[in-house]
Amino acid sequence: MDEKKANIVLQIDVHHNQTDWNQYLEEFSSKNIFQSYEWGELKKKEDWDVLRILITRKLKPILLAQVLVKKVFGFKIAWCPGGPVLQTESSEVLESSLKKFREKIFAEKIFNLRCNPYIKNTDDNKKVFEQFSRPKYTLTSSKTILLEVKSGQEFLDSIRKKHRYYIKQAQKHTIDWKILFGSEASESFLQIYEKMIKDKKLNYELIDIESFSKLLGNTKDGEPRVFCLAGIKEGVPIAACIISLLSDQAFYHYAASTNQAREMSASYEMIYQLMKKLSAIGIRKLDFGGISDDDSSEGVDFFKSGFNGTVFEKVGEFDISKSGLQSYLFGKAIKFRYNK
Repeated sequence: MDEKKANIVLQIDVHHNQTDWNQYLEEFSSKNIFQSYEWGELKKKEDWDVLRILITRKLKPILLAQVLVKKVFGFKIAWCPGGPVLQTESSEVLESSLKKFREKIFAEKIFNLRCNPYIKNTDDNKKVFEQFSRPKYTLTSSKTILLEVKSGQEFLDSIRKKHRYYIKQAQKHTIDWKILFGSEASESFLQIYEKMIKDKKLNYELIDIESFSKLLGNTKDGEPRVFCLAGIKEGVPIAACIISLLSDQAFYHYAASTNQAREMSASYEMIYQLMKKLSAIGIRKLDFGGISDDDSSEGVDFFKSGFNGTVFEKVGEFDISKSGLQSYLFGKAIKFRYNK
């Protein structure tokens, strides 16, 4: 495609402030919390550099990418969670904008960039992304569950019978559900999380919840954009989840529960209570997080799928690098990092 005809102008963000970046993000239907300015600022606290790229056509944003960059053994490796964010109404413009994006990544001397856009896995989109390397070892699932926010009986009527039963069983235990913010949210969640990873011998990395809360601040209505919904039994937190807000969407980051909570089916009631909260503050959609691509996470898949949301299948992760070997080496390093 002739890029002059497409009138594509590449703009590299080194000066955009928080308001500018998030306003651009709002223009994309595939916007997500991981491409928000605040997510990048949080990752800076974890020693990532942040490269923010905007590509426009006739002053209209068509590609936005917040790229996290880190040097490892002298090589720049990079990760673009939830991005790049793209306008997909024209496959020609989409292809051209991705080409410009790749040129910029090469100009930054990045050894390998792993991308994970929130773009639907359609035949047309598959063709566009065929130009990139597809990794054998991925960081995330290509499938996520999207829940339409409903509350009360409407929500109960929309879910599987088995899940309704578990909610009713949990309600018999009179768990006290509280919305927590800031340091209280972080401390309560970590109290459950640390017990859970010890009991179940798990090990997954957490963001700094309190810092994330401070960075995101409040909505226009004064509602904190990060909160913890915690179930309390006899003064002790037993189940909790961490939620963030972006426009009319909510994102389900983490959940944790104790053995006692699992015996009570508390996690099922937690989602019921979460829906009540989200409905009350005008949220329309919950990104419930990933389910396995190969049915390997039977328990998580059963739990999330039973709330009868929509399975959104993305095009999946892809790599931008100058050779297949670089992509392969990056994949081997990632596999070693998470399987050791």
